[in-house]
Amino acid sequence: MGGFTLIELILVMAIIGILSVIGIGSFTQATVKSKDTQRKNDLNQIAKALELYYNDAGSYPSSNGSGQIMCSSTSAPDTCSSPAACTTKFTYCFNGKSTIYLDKLPVDADNARKYYYKPDASLSSFAYYTSLENLEDKDVVVISGTTTKTDWASDGADCGSSPCNYKITETGLIKAK
Repeated sequence: MGGFTLIELILVMAIIGILSVIGIGSFTQATVKSKDTQRKNDLNQIAKALELYYNDAGSYPSSNGSGQIMCSSTSAPDTCSSPAACTTKFTYCFNGKSTIYLDKLPVDADNARKYYYKPDASLSSFAYYTSLENLEDKDVVVISGTTTKTDWASDGADCGSSPCNYKITETGLIKAK
């Protein structure tokens, strides 16, 4: 007889099942890390644009209080529009001339999460927040002097469905509080 026994078939199916679970787990983790890398890159790109704005204006832009940068553009020749929340691009109008700092303002690919912008009252510094999915990421905020993970809820930042656990400022990444 040239066939396989029932035990051999069950053993092969079990091995295939175990390998599938391992492969799916690795793929899921790689996807999470990829999304977090994009979030970090987005905030770095926005921070660079904010620095360009600061060089032009001498201050950082204000916020609408809901974590969005306030923008304005040229509404008529030599006339600036009233500031409104930036939704697609980061522009600002100075002396009737509109400057584009980011042609496409990045947003989180996960609709339940969002980036949150918070300047200080004097517009001399800012913080930009997001929520990383991989809580084991080396850049997730920790309580100072420990390895205990925490978040930036005490800063009043709202990153959507998950707490803000990543913060970048005009001085760079903040990893402990």
